[in-house]
Amino acid sequence: MKRPTGKTLTTQTEARWCPNCFQLLTAYTALTDAVKAEPGDFTVCIGCASVLRFTETMDFELSSLEAIPTHARMQFARVVQAAQSLPSRPIRIT
Repeated sequence: MKRPTGKTLTTQTEARWCPNCFQLLTAYTALTDAVKAEPGDFTVCIGCASVLRFTETMDFELSSLEAIPTHARMQFARVVQAAQSLPSRPIRIT
Protein backbone atom coordinates (compact mmCIF):
# COMPACT_ATOMS: atom_id res chain seq x y z
CA MET A 1 0.00 0.00 0.00
CA LYS A 2 1.31 3.42 -0.94
CA ARG A 3 1.71 6.15 1.66
CA PRO A 4 -1.09 8.75 1.93
CA THR A 5 -0.22 12.03 0.16
CA GLY A 6 -3.01 14.24 1.47
CA LYS A 7 -4.48 14.42 -2.05
CA THR A 8 -7.56 12.46 -3.07
CA LEU A 9 -8.77 11.27 -6.45
CA THR A 10 -12.14 9.62 -7.05
CA THR A 11 -12.24 7.02 -9.82
CA GLN A 12 -15.30 5.38 -11.39
CA THR A 13 -15.03 1.60 -11.47
CA GLU A 14 -16.97 -1.51 -12.40
CA ALA A 15 -19.88 -1.90 -9.98
CA ARG A 16 -19.18 -4.21 -7.02
CA TRP A 17 -21.27 -5.16 -3.99
CA CYS A 18 -20.17 -4.56 -0.40
CA PRO A 19 -20.01 -8.04 1.19
CA ASN A 20 -21.40 -6.65 4.45
CA CYS A 21 -24.39 -4.44 3.51
CA PHE A 22 -24.70 -5.20 -0.24
CA GLN A 23 -24.42 -1.52 -1.16
CA LEU A 24 -23.54 -1.23 -4.85
CA LEU A 25 -20.23 0.63 -5.07
CA THR A 26 -19.28 2.25 -8.38
CA ALA A 27 -16.29 4.41 -7.41
CA TYR A 28 -13.45 4.65 -4.94
CA THR A 29 -11.37 7.53 -3.64
CA ALA A 30 -7.63 7.08 -3.32
CA LEU A 31 -5.75 8.62 -0.40
CA THR A 32 -2.58 8.56 -2.46
CA ASP A 33 -1.65 9.73 -5.91
CA ALA A 34 -2.43 6.23 -7.21
CA VAL A 35 -4.84 6.40 -10.13
CA LYS A 36 -5.95 2.78 -10.08
CA ALA A 37 -6.74 0.42 -7.21
CA GLU A 38 -4.74 -2.81 -7.07
CA PRO A 39 -5.31 -6.14 -5.33
CA GLY A 40 -4.55 -5.71 -1.64
CA ASP A 41 -5.61 -2.03 -1.53
CA PHE A 42 -8.22 -0.95 1.00
CA THR A 43 -11.39 1.11 0.73
CA VAL A 44 -14.39 1.97 2.91
CA CYS A 45 -18.01 1.19 2.07
CA ILE A 46 -20.04 4.39 1.87
CA GLY A 47 -23.15 2.43 2.91
CA CYS A 48 -22.01 0.75 6.14
CA ALA A 49 -18.48 2.11 6.76
CA SER A 50 -16.92 -1.37 6.62
CA VAL A 51 -13.24 -1.58 5.77
CA LEU A 52 -12.94 -3.52 2.52
CA ARG A 53 -9.93 -4.94 0.71
CA PHE A 54 -9.63 -5.53 -3.03
CA THR A 55 -9.03 -9.23 -3.78
CA GLU A 56 -6.92 -10.64 -6.62
CA THR A 57 -10.06 -10.56 -8.81
CA MET A 58 -10.78 -6.96 -7.67
CA ASP A 59 -13.89 -7.96 -5.74
CA PHE A 60 -14.24 -6.87 -2.11
CA GLU A 61 -13.60 -8.85 1.05
CA LEU A 62 -14.28 -7.62 4.58
CA SER A 63 -11.20 -6.40 6.40
CA SER A 64 -10.41 -4.27 9.45
CA LEU A 65 -8.46 -1.20 10.50
CA GLU A 66 -5.90 -3.49 12.13
CA ALA A 67 -5.08 -5.01 8.71
CA ILE A 68 -4.17 -1.61 7.26
CA PRO A 69 -0.45 -0.76 7.39
CA THR A 70 0.43 1.42 10.38
CA HIS A 71 1.47 4.43 8.28
CA ALA A 72 -2.05 4.70 6.78
CA ARG A 73 -4.20 3.53 9.69
CA MET A 74 -4.90 6.96 11.25
CA GLN A 75 -6.03 8.49 7.97
CA PHE A 76 -8.21 5.46 7.23
CA ALA A 77 -9.74 5.67 10.71
CA ARG A 78 -10.82 9.25 9.91
CA VAL A 79 -12.39 8.06 6.65
CA VAL A 80 -14.30 5.33 8.51
CA GLN A 81 -15.49 7.90 11.08
CA ALA A 82 -16.70 10.20 8.30
CA ALA A 83 -18.55 7.34 6.59
CA GLN A 84 -20.19 6.37 9.88
CA SER A 85 -21.50 9.91 10.33
CA LEU A 86 -23.32 9.93 6.98
CA PRO A 87 -27.10 9.57 7.20
CA SER A 88 -28.37 6.07 6.52
CA ARG A 89 -30.15 5.63 3.25
CA PRO A 90 -32.05 2.67 1.89
CA ILE A 91 -30.35 0.36 -0.56
CA ARG A 92 -31.91 0.47 -4.01
CA ILE A 93 -31.98 -2.85 -5.85
CA THR A 94 -33.08 -2.66 -9.47
